[in-house]
Amino acid sequence: ITAGDKNYTIKTSGKYKNLDDVRNTVISYAATAPDGVNPQQMHTILLRDIADVYDGYKDQTTLSVLDGKPTVMLMLQKQSGKNSVKAAHSVRAQMKTIEHSLPSDVKLVEVYNTTDTIESTIHEVINSIIQGSLLAILVLFIFLRSFRSTIIIGLSIPVSVFITLAFMYFRGMTINMVSLSGLLLGSGMLVDNSIVVLENIYSYRERDAKLKVAAVLGTAEMVNPVVASTLTSVCIFLPMILFNSKLGMMGQLFNDLAFTICLSLICSLFTAIVLVPVLSSSILPIEKVNERQRTSRWGKISYGIGMLFYKMDRGYANTVRRLLHHKKAVVFSLFGLFVLAIASVPIIGFVFMPETASDSVTIDFELPKGTKIDVTEATVQEMESMARQVLKGVKYSIVSVGGTSMLASSADTNKGTLTLSFYPEKERKRGWDTDRTAKAKLRKYFNKFPGTEVSFSSGMMSLGNSGLSIDIRSNDLELVRSTSDNIVKLLKEQGSEFVTEPASDIEEGLPQIEIVLDRARMYELGLNVATIGSEISSAINGKTASRYQDAGNDIDVIVKLSEEDRRKISDLDQIYVKNVQGVRVPLSNFAHTVETTSPVTIFREDQARIAHVTCKPLSGLSLDKVQNGIKNIIDANVPLEEDLNISFSGDYADMIEAVKNFALIIVMAIVLVFAVMASQFESLKSPFIILFTIPLSVIGVAVIYVLSGSRFNIFTVVGLLMLVGVIVNNGIVLVDQTNLLRKRGMTLENACVEAAGNRLRPILMSTLTTIISLVPMAFFPGEGTEAMQPIGLTFFGGMTFGTLMTLFLMPIVYTLFNKKDEERKVAEQKRIEEANAVGGNK
Repeated sequence: ITAGDKNYTIKTSGKYKNLDDVRNTVISYAATAPDGVNPQQMHTILLRDIADVYDGYKDQTTLSVLDGKPTVMLMLQKQSGKNSVKAAHSVRAQMKTIEHSLPSDVKLVEVYNTTDTIESTIHEVINSIIQGSLLAILVLFIFLRSFRSTIIIGLSIPVSVFITLAFMYFRGMTINMVSLSGLLLGSGMLVDNSIVVLENIYSYRERDAKLKVAAVLGTAEMVNPVVASTLTSVCIFLPMILFNSKLGMMGQLFNDLAFTICLSLICSLFTAIVLVPVLSSSILPIEKVNERQRTSRWGKISYGIGMLFYKMDRGYANTVRRLLHHKKAVVFSLFGLFVLAIASVPIIGFVFMPETASDSVTIDFELPKGTKIDVTEATVQEMESMARQVLKGVKYSIVSVGGTSMLASSADTNKGTLTLSFYPEKERKRGWDTDRTAKAKLRKYFNKFPGTEVSFSSGMMSLGNSGLSIDIRSNDLELVRSTSDNIVKLLKEQGSEFVTEPASDIEEGLPQIEIVLDRARMYELGLNVATIGSEISSAINGKTASRYQDAGNDIDVIVKLSEEDRRKISDLDQIYVKNVQGVRVPLSNFAHTVETTSPVTIFREDQARIAHVTCKPLSGLSLDKVQNGIKNIIDANVPLEEDLNISFSGDYADMIEAVKNFALIIVMAIVLVFAVMASQFESLKSPFIILFTIPLSVIGVAVIYVLSGSRFNIFTVVGLLMLVGVIVNNGIVLVDQTNLLRKRGMTLENACVEAAGNRLRPILMSTLTTIISLVPMAFFPGEGTEAMQPIGLTFFGGMTFGTLMTLFLMPIVYTLFNKKDEERKVAEQKRIEEANAVGGNK
C-alpha cells in the first residue's frame, strides 16, 4: 500500500506466542436450541475444552548414561584430510572455555579419544626408533672401536631420517604408525652402505694408503655394490605400487611404509658415497689400529677386541674351508631344515591380523524387535553392574540405548551398547584389567541374557579381524532363515571350542498390528483408504498442526491421542474417521486388527537370497583350524538340499586372497632383484647364487615364530617381501669380493675362503645393526604397536638365518656353480705351462 511518499508491505501475523494462545484456539462453535424462555445462543469450543495442552518432549528413542548419571553424548569427528591430533587438541582447548559457561551441576567429560591411542602408538614407535638406533650405534662402536668411525657411520641415521621427514612434509604425508614403522625398519639398514664404504676405506688405511687416497679408492671400489644393494631394497616395492588396487586396504596401508623405507635408503646411499668419504678423510680422519696407544686401559681393551675379531675372522675362514670339503652334507642338512620349516607352517597357524590393544571395550546388545527403551536400558545396565563387580581399573562406563546415528529410528530402541573405558598403560596400576583380560572375564556372562544377542564390537581402531562368515544362499527365503538359525544353534552348542558370539544377519520382524479393512462396508459408509490411514497415523503418531515461537525457537504443535487412549490394542477400535457427509464412524465398524510382524530385510547376492552367520574365532586359534572345525560341524548336521549353497568368507578368505596377491608381488620382486644383480655382475650365474638365501630364510622365520608363540598373518607376508630386497645385500658384497679375488688370480677355493674372511666383519656389522635395531619392535612392542610386531619378527628371524646362509652356504653354492669354470681354467693353465715347457726344451 502506498501512503504519501512511502510503500508499505502487508504482513499478517498469526503465529502463536505462547501456550495460552494455543489453549485458547477456537475449535468449533455450538448453538443451543431455544427452549421458549432463552433464545438460541452460540458457544465457543476452545482447544483447552477437549485437550490437554502442555509443554512436552518428543518420544524418547535414545539415551545415554555415564557412570549411572543421565548424559548427553556428543561424538566429534575431524574433517577429511585434517590432522587428528591437532583437531583433538583444539577441541580440548575449547572444552575448557565452554566449561566456564556451564551451570555448576553440569560437567563436560571426555570419555574416549582415539587420538590418545594414536599419540601413544606414535610415541612407542619413536621410542623404538631411538632405542634401535642407539643399539645399532653401540654395535658399530664395538666393531670399530673408534669414536670417530662410529660418529661417521652413526650420522647416516639422523641425516637420512631428517631428509626423509622433509620429503614427507613436502609430499603432504602425515606422521603415523605406518610411516614411522617404515623409518624404524629402515633405521638399522641406513648404516649398511656406510659400513661397507668405511670398512673398505679402512682396509686401504691399513695398507698405509693416505687419507684422501684411501677415501677415493675405497669409495670408488664399493660404489657398484652399495648402489646395487640399495636398488634391490628399493625395487621390491615397485610391484606393490603396481598391484596397489588389488591389495585394497592393505595397499593403502603400506603406501607410506614403502615410501619412507625407499626414501630413507636412497638418502643413506647418498650419505655413504658422499658424506662418509669426506668425513673420514678430512673432518674426522680415521686412524689405523697400529697407531693407537696400547698402554691405556681403552687401548688394551681395543686391542683385545681387535684380536678377538681377528681370531673370529680366521676361525670363520677355516670353517668355510672345511665346509667346502663337505658340500653334500651341508646342502642335504639345509634341505632337511627347509622341508621341516615348510611342514611347520600349518602347525604355527594363521590369523588375518594381529590383535591390537585398546583403552576401551564395547559390548553390543540386540534384544527382540519392538523392545521398549527402558527394557533395553535395564538389560545393558545389568551387564554394567556385573562388569563393575568383576573388573578392576574401569575409568568410565557408558550405557547407550537406541539409535545413535542419522539413520536411526524408533525401531532401534531394542539395541544398546556398553562401553568400558580403561586407564592408559602409563596410568594403569598393577592388577588392573586391560581390554583383553576384560573380554575374557565378560564373555562368560553373555549367556545370562536369553533372547538377546550380545557381542563385542570390533571398534573404530580395529584393523580387520571381522571374524568368519558362513554364507547361506537359496531362492527359498524360509529355507535360508531356518538354515541360518540351525547353524547359529549348532555353533553355540558344538562350536564353542572354535568360535564365540555366533549371530545371523536375518532379523526378526518388528511386531506390528495390521488393520484389515472391510472394503464393502468402508465404501458403504463413504470412506476411503487414504482418509482412514491419515486419521490412524495422526491419532497414534501425532500430526504437526502448527508451530509457535518461544524465545526465538520454533516449537512444533503436535496433536495426537493422549497416552491413556493408545496404550492397548483395543484402543484402536475407538478411533473415529469422518466420512464425506461429516459423520464420525468408529474404526471397529468397518475393520478388525491382526497381530503380525513387519517384513524382514532381505539380502541378495548374485540374484539369490543370502544370509550371513558371523562368528569370531577364539583368541589364539589358527583360522584354518577354526574354519575346518566349523565345516565339519555343518557337514555332519546340516543336510545339503538341492536349492541350498553354504560357503565361507571373512578373515580366512580375505587372508588367502591377500597371500595370493602378495605371493605374486614377491615373485615379481625376486625377478626385479635378479635383474638388478644381473646388470651389476653382467652375469646370470652370480645373481642365481645369491638368490639361494631367499627361500632358506624361511627357516629362520619359522623358528622365530615357534619360539615366540606367534602366528602367521598378513604382516608376515609384508616382512617376507622386505626380506627379498634386503637379505641379498650381504650376498652381493660377498660374491663381488670373491669375483674380484678370482680376477686377481686366486684359485676358486682360496678366493671363497679369503673373501669370506675379508667380508665377515662388514657383513656382521650391517646385519647386527639391522636386526638389533628391530629388537624393540619385534620383542617389546608398546601398546598399540602390536600390528607391526610380525614385520619385525619376520625380518629378525629371516635376516638372522639368511645371514648365516650367506656366510656358510654361499661359498659352497658359489663353488658348485663355478667348479667347471675352475676346472677349465686349471686345464687351460696346465696346457699353457706344458706348451711353455715344450717350447723351452726346444
